[in-house]
Amino acid sequence: MMTENTSAENGKQNKIILIITGYLILYGVFELTAKVTGDTISPQNALLISVCVLAAAVIVELIFFRSRLSGLVKNLGLGKPGFKAMAASLVITLLLFLCYPLITIITGYRFAIPDNWFMPAIGVFALHGIAEEVLYRGFLFRRLRKGRSFWNAAFIAVIFFTIAHIPIILNQGFLVGGMAVLLAVISSIPFSYLYEKGNNTIWAPAIVHAAIDTIIPILAAGQMDADATMAVTLWMAASMVIPYTAFLFLKSSKPSGK
Repeated sequence: MMTENTSAENGKQNKIILIITGYLILYGVFELTAKVTGDTISPQNALLISVCVLAAAVIVELIFFRSRLSGLVKNLGLGKPGFKAMAASLVITLLLFLCYPLITIITGYRFAIPDNWFMPAIGVFALHGIAEEVLYRGFLFRRLRKGRSFWNAAFIAVIFFTIAHIPIILNQGFLVGGMAVLLAVISSIPFSYLYEKGNNTIWAPAIVHAAIDTIIPILAAGQMDADATMAVTLWMAASMVIPYTAFLFLKSSKPSGK
């Protein structure tokens, strides 16, 4: 009996090691390609980073977890999404976008929309929607979820998600950077919820994640001053609260995870 328990415990530890190692590889590929390309707002660079992360995820799944090649699309969260989760993500996105004019009314700050905004939008969705969601939901959360409750897996994933966003403080300052880290902590839970309620696919959280990060090219097109800092702080505050409406929209929806 003790031998069986020891063997099971060793098996769990080995799985955790594989999950952490796989995560570090994917995160390393994400950060390295982002640094090499330099301008992550560029849609071409964002798409390149996404392709590299997807390729790394495929390799990790095949080598570390012996996943079948035929099932990788579904395993990495790229399959057919749930209708209710997608509808909820679109409503949440609409509520978020309505905050832009509301923040302008409150602060007087006018957000600068980039020229040819459609291309930066594609870049934001590719980088923050697809690449990050494959990394944090399609791989990390999905692997942590096996044998754990939703909340246990989500809280463990939060730790990784938070640590990855701490360097923002060094680049953006304590106020904006600290809010960004706090946003990463708080938003990770509804992202995981949308993933699980959305038939274990990344599409619903990817839409909301990208919607939140539309602030990046918008701010890059304008000047970062005191008014902009206040505006982005309010935006982040709204982004911490509004995604949690997913728990209301999808409360009666049965999650596909066990």
